[in-house]
Amino acid sequence: MLVHPKNVLIAADWLKRVVATTALLLVTAVPALAAAVGMVTDLTGKVWLVDGAIRQPLAILAYLEPAAVIDVEKGGSISITFYSPSEEQVFSGPAKFKIEKQGITRISGAAPAVQRLGALATDATTKEMNQSGRRTQAAVRMRGMAVGTWIVGLSPDKTAVRSTAPRFSWTAVSDTGKYRLTLTTLEGVPVFEEAVAGTELRLPADKALTPGREYAWSVDTVRADGVKMVGKGRFSVLDANVEGRLAAESPQSGASFAQRVRYAIMLDAAGLTEEARELWRELARERPGELAVQSRAQQ
Repeated sequence: MLVHPKNVLIAADWLKRVVATTALLLVTAVPALAAAVGMVTDLTGKVWLVDGAIRQPLAILAYLEPAAVIDVEKGGSISITFYSPSEEQVFSGPAKFKIEKQGITRISGAAPAVQRLGALATDATTKEMNQSGRRTQAAVRMRGMAVGTWIVGLSPDKTAVRSTAPRFSWTAVSDTGKYRLTLTTLEGVPVFEEAVAGTELRLPADKALTPGREYAWSVDTVRADGVKMVGKGRFSVLDANVEGRLAAESPQSGASFAQRVRYAIMLDAAGLTEEARELWRELARERPGELAVQSRAQQ
């Protein structure tokens, strides 16, 4: 009934019971089931997934499949983002309801508060579900280089950026002078190169990049002992149409936790992984007990 998007360790006896009952499936590096119709985007108090006599606690970022029965205790609440129709439903306890392919069947308690959502929220949460098993990113480095010869902390790297004149930064290397920053297209066509005294540089406006294109960049320096230090990154510039859709969905001051969860998912779906990570960290500080949110903040 429930598909959790995060990678977790599952005990063998627990796995056997899951396979036997198909009541709860925790995915380990496998995309979430396509049958899921909604995602938990906020939860407070005690909220349970009920399967006969078995009651399992729900968590934020859990996926819900048809026939799942949810029990919200008094004082608790749950926000669910449904894919079709595209809407958020917020239930306050005490309440009990059953997930259906198109919405819910209320068993007891008050009717939920319903808010229609834009297509971007639905597209992003659906993409999140389909790609949840691909979250682990290996830090691939050139194996032929000696330990300690890599410059780390590069930004932007493995992400999209909104600006056509992004800011580049990296972690300082001790006992060195200037750095050299080189920017190219993925095909290796030179775009920009400059010596830098510090550990950051804003691309000049007259070198503005093309929205929708991908780029590669590197920074290198030589330490006083003669060892060459190198760092390499790659990124893309956000397409203008996607930028416009994101701007329309950007949470306003006082936005709910669920709204900000959805927006973090939208940022991830758009490839804005660095910006998304900052928002996940903000959310994680607010909900230190939500393991799935904590995990996203640390990626």
